[in-house]
Amino acid sequence: MTLTVVINGAEIPIGTDKIIIKGKKRYLTSRLLYFTLKTFSQMPRLYGVADSDPVKAWKRNFEQKYASILSSHLDPGKIRLKGEFTLLAKRFAISGKIDGNGLKVTVDLLEKPSNVSTGLRGMVEVDSFYFTGIERPKPSLIPGSKDGFLGGFHRFLVLQTESASGIPKTLGIISEYINSIVLPQGFSTNVLGRVVTIDEKEGLFLDGEPLYNVDPEMLSLIGLKLSLDMAPENGVVVLEDPEAHLSDENKDVVKEWIDKYKGTMVIVTCDNIFSNGKVIEA
Repeated sequence: MTLTVVINGAEIPIGTDKIIIKGKKRYLTSRLLYFTLKTFSQMPRLYGVADSDPVKAWKRNFEQKYASILSSHLDPGKIRLKGEFTLLAKRFAISGKIDGNGLKVTVDLLEKPSNVSTGLRGMVEVDSFYFTGIERPKPSLIPGSKDGFLGGFHRFLVLQTESASGIPKTLGIISEYINSIVLPQGFSTNVLGRVVTIDEKEGLFLDGEPLYNVDPEMLSLIGLKLSLDMAPENGVVVLEDPEAHLSDENKDVVKEWIDKYKGTMVIVTCDNIFSNGKVIEA
């Protein structure tokens, strides 16, 4: 990948197999990273409306659209993130600041196209110049409280009709996690010799027992397994507290699952067993 993200001064190279985030501001850093990447992955092509200066128009449209998408992720769930971020792409850089005064986004054009046409054709040329050849990996977030979220909202993981029912964005980080897992009717999987199945009306069961009655360690393992299995290949997984509720034996199991992921794994942890990677102090 050709992306580097800087969160509050901490440089995070996307494409590195494993990144470890430690320090007092580790959750702020990891979640700001997640939403920075998620917004970038969802940016539409900006052909826009014909303009006499297509380069300036593209820059302005990008800043407005990026800020709008990022706000749409943060505002409904009252997700309060404070800090600065920069995403360095191939030919441009996105910088932003979130504080008590709101959100501000600016785009710096590191390169500019030459001999650009005017009007709508020029907008297409500029948009292709900046978007061609850049990777926009899809991120997923596995929060530290995954066991509680999974136990409380497991019914919403099941595909109901043409799309998952999901939960509203007003539930913030919970919705980011739960809505990233979509399980079809008839789904089943094996987690350490125990069978996870779906009841059409009741949600997930483990060996015939409702998931909300399962112990925290097993819930954590199920949550990790489902999320890692569904994470997009060559994406970015932001994994908080993989060690939560786990015995030393099961930490080794989870470490094996993590090592199998084909993409960038960002691990937020204070546990040394998961700290073999590029360490970033936040």
